[in-house]
Formats: sequence, structure tokens, C-alpha cells
Amino acid sequence: MKWNVLLAVVFMGAVLSANAAAPKKKPPKKGKPNQTFEYRFSDDLKQTPDSEARLDKWYRDAKFGAFIHFGAYSPLAGEYKGRGTEHHYSEWIQVAAKIPADEYHQVAAQFNPSEFDAEEWVQVFKHAGIRYVIITSKHHDGFALFKSHVSPYNIVDATPFKRDIIKELCEACHRNGLKFGVYYSQAQDWDEPDAPYLNKRVKRQELHPGLPADFQPDMDRYIGKKSLPQVEELMKNYELDTIWFDTPVEMTYERAERFRNVVRKYRPDCLINSRIIYKGKDKIEQKSMPLFDYVSIGDKEIPTKKLPVYFESPDSVSSSYAYKTHGECYYHPEKELIERFVYTVCSGGNYLLNNGPMGNGKLDPEAVKRYRAIGRWMKLNSESLLDTRPNPLPARPEWGDISVNKAGNILYLHILKLPETGKIALSGLTVNVTKAVFLANGNDATFEQNGSALSITLPPEPVNEYDTVIKLTLDQAIK
Repeated sequence: MKWNVLLAVVFMGAVLSANAAAPKKKPPKKGKPNQTFEYRFSDDLKQTPDSEARLDKWYRDAKFGAFIHFGAYSPLAGEYKGRGTEHHYSEWIQVAAKIPADEYHQVAAQFNPSEFDAEEWVQVFKHAGIRYVIITSKHHDGFALFKSHVSPYNIVDATPFKRDIIKELCEACHRNGLKFGVYYSQAQDWDEPDAPYLNKRVKRQELHPGLPADFQPDMDRYIGKKSLPQVEELMKNYELDTIWFDTPVEMTYERAERFRNVVRKYRPDCLINSRIIYKGKDKIEQKSMPLFDYVSIGDKEIPTKKLPVYFESPDSVSSSYAYKTHGECYYHPEKELIERFVYTVCSGGNYLLNNGPMGNGKLDPEAVKRYRAIGRWMKLNSESLLDTRPNPLPARPEWGDISVNKAGNILYLHILKLPETGKIALSGLTVNVTKAVFLANGNDATFEQNGSALSITLPPEPVNEYDTVIKLTLDQAIK
């Protein structure tokens, strides 16, 4: 009896100890709406007619872009004096490691990407099937990759490199038939005490030790002094096809309107993304649609359904956006990236795949490897994504997704998961299929259509290791 009691006491002690050690889950916040695609996008949401016209010029057909996070943070690769590795985005190292602005200026002063070659970058992107490029002209650290007369804190005036990367990459892109744009952090700027901070883990006085304790930041003063004038410089001095704003903390409609007006004044056809005023997972409201042309959804977020307005998914080859070798970091497999690309385009958007170049100016070899794998797949299958329109059928199939050509008479079936039955099925077709071929090799695919139902027999092994595409020719345009 005593032995049983002792065992019971020991058992209960272990349970209590385990419960104490286990992390407690926080109760859900009351009153906060569920952040889903359904919540964020009303079915009646519409782009303005002038935005539709700008999108139709090139962006709606482009589908595939390269995103580049590059700056003074790149040589640090996610760590500064043993600090900052816990942040998954290495471009946030100044905040993650709490580096004072004056000290970070010394970091920037050593930035010398001597092996940067704009033409080399562009060729990698072009061979991957990419049609436009967007690079960080100024990230949250306030350091500019272009020659700025507004602030000497830029790559030409503050580093031994002395070259304008934005100018060189812009010219290389246009020379090779690619569109070009820049990312610009319009609200956050850790080098400016007046700019708002999104990250609450660092205080202004930690980055600016000389500030008085009663300092009152003035965002409009920062906008007038640096942010808006630099955007005006970019619009006046570079042939920009798009500008990508980000983290719009404290951005009101009136403030966003000032940026929109500057863009429209100098470059009327330059596209503007929704982060001029909305974060990636905010609810999009019709009243703000005149401020931007398309919606940037959340970082590394892939749509689960077709969206009512045109959008872009800002993904990355790795868990960081800037180059990172310190702390936890992983790279996505090629197959996963192609699947994310497919789902994005078939849902009605563009896929913006980021890489973070190394501090010496060379592209990250792991990123290049993935771009090349996508390029090999695109060489045989690009027509199934570029210049297409989203899945015209009511739902996404279990085995993958569907795109359609602009004329509406060709369906592309993206088979991402081979069914165990060896067959895929489509229902709800209102037209007849006249031909089915595997896009990668041109071989016929065996199919059977019975009214609105279609069945296709697949080979035992996938035609492509990433995505087997079947091209269906229809007897008329599908509605």
C-alpha cells in the first residue's frame, strides 16, 4: 500500500512538473477578425479603371518577378558581434542586434560589393523566365543603394564602392527586355528619429543614444525631410516601371496620397503596390483602391483561392529575405517553389521570388541553383503560366491547379500530386476537349469526356519531377 501511494505521488509530481515546463498557450484575442483571404478581400472589391489600364500594359502578363534584398546588412549575414541571429530576416539586423545609428554608419562605410555585376544578375533572372526585377533602393535601415542628393547616407557617398547600383541594374534590365522597379521603405527608417518604428523591442534612444528623454517624433517632418524627396529623386532620375512600398506604420490616407501623387507626377504608368497604406494581411477597402494598382499579400504567403483583385505574392528562396548564414535559416526545395509559383498564378496573381545577394555583390549560389531549376522547367512549360489567366473553373482541384490562355480556348492542367488511381478528373466543363498533350514532350494524353466530366489517364511516372502540365485544346472559349 505504501509503495502504491509513493508511486502515485511520484507520478503526480511528474505530471505537475511537465505541465509547469510546458509553454502556456495564450488565449485568442477577442474582437480581432480572423485574418483569412475571405476576410481581407470582399468579392465586390475592384481596381480602378486607370489601375486596370496600367496593369494591362505589361504586369498582368508578366507573372514572374525577381525580388532582391541587398544593402549594408548583407555582409553581416544575420549577425553582429554575436547578436541578432534570432531574427529570421537578416535585413533587420540593426534592430535585432540593437546597433546604434552612428555605429551602423560605420558598418555601412565598409560596404564594398566589388564583385557586383548587373549584367550577370540579369542573365540569371532572364534564364529563369523572370520578366521584371525589384530591388531595395532603401530598406528600413535608411541606407540608400542609389546616389541621393537628399541624404549622403548612400552607397555612392558613404562607401568605398562609389557606384549607383540602382542605375546599373535599371539599365541592365531594360537592355535585356526586363521591367524594373524599386522597393522603398517609406515609413520606417531607423536612421531617422522622427520615423515610426514597427518593432517594439527596440526604443529610439537605443538606436539614437543622444536623443533627449522627452523627444517627440514627428513623422511628417521625416516624410518632408527625407522619405518623400527621395521617392521624388527615384521617379525623376530612374526609368521605374513599378515602386514597392513596405511596412506602412502610421501611414494615413493623406500621407499615402502624397507619395502616390509624386509617383503619378513623374511616372504616370509606374505601378504602385498596396503596402503604400496596407500591411500584407490587412483588410483591403475599396476607398483606398485609388492609392495603388495591385495588392501585395503577406510575406511568403500563397493564396488559397482566387482573389477579386490583382495581387502579387512576395516569396523568397529562403526563410530570410537578405543573405543569411548565421542563426537558423533554411532554403525551400525547387519543387516547393514551383508549386507556390503555380498556385499564385492560377489564383490570379504574380509571383515575386526573392533572393539576398552576398555582401561581395555575387548572387547567393543557393538562390542561383533554385532559379536555374525553375528555368529548366520554364523552358518547356512557360506558356502554361506566362501571359495566362487564372483557373476559370469554380474550384482548385486536389491534384494541383489550372490556368487558361488569354483567348480562353486552352486549359493548362498543373499536376502537382499524382493520384493513386493514375487518373485525374475534371467536372463542370461547358466546352469540349479536342486534344490533350503533355506540354513538356508533346506526347498525346489519353482522355475521355462524358458531357461536363473529363477523365485523363496518366503515365506511371510523372513527365516532370516538379509539375506535369497537360495542355487541353478546347472547341471554343471557356466561360
